Amino acid sequence: MHSAVMQNKKYLEFAKQNTVEVLALQRLAEGVQKKDPRAVAYKAKGANGEERLLMLNRPNLTLEEIEDLSRSKAGSFNKTGKIPYTSIVDPWTETEIKGYNGGSAKGIQEDVAAALVGMRKEHGKGVARKDLAKVDEAIAKSQTAATAGDFAKAIEALTKVEAQMKGVAEVLTTKLTEARAAVVSAAESALAAIENSSDNAKAKKDLLSMLDRLRGTGLEAKAKEILQKL
Repeated sequence: MHSAVMQNKKYLEFAKQNTVEVLALQRLAEGVQKKDPRAVAYKAKGANGEERLLMLNRPNLTLEEIEDLSRSKAGSFNKTGKIPYTSIVDPWTETEIKGYNGGSAKGIQEDVAAALVGMRKEHGKGVARKDLAKVDEAIAKSQTAATAGDFAKAIEALTKVEAQMKGVAEVLTTKLTEARAAVVSAAESALAAIENSSDNAKAKKDLLSMLDRLRGTGLEAKAKEILQKL
């Protein structure tokens, strides 16, 4: 099942736009310990430097994440007692639309495509993955820049995408609006720290270096007012 579907290039291209894959694997930890070739794991560092055990055949998923999925509702759909089992689930109601032991990549695609017709008729077209990825990437860049104190760069990263997302989907514009508010909040905190500093000379120096990095936050005038008081 894994090689026929989850390693099928045509299916993976289809899945990128149309499905969310959820695994419910049993005894995976045992497979890792026994060095089963289907459960090869390797150690890697995460974004925060923590050590993680990633699964070779399930890219970017850790052993713990897959085990959590198996304990979720995903593991409740197979009532046949046989494996492998494939289930197409309505994400709105979490009910099974169709289930079968095994399944082919082509057959799953056809069944998903048929199910999507009804879902889109009832709930609308939804958000394209490419648009969501673009927004998430912009927000990640914005957060990195804001953490480094470059609030102008953080706002710029969001502004570039905001224009492209107008009229696309409210959920995307909401994510961008919230990200912009977070940048402004961080900039306000940085300004407050300078304003409340007891070392006027250092505060003035820090504020002068920050002025250019406040563009687009709406805090430029406030920064200049603080500068005049120092």
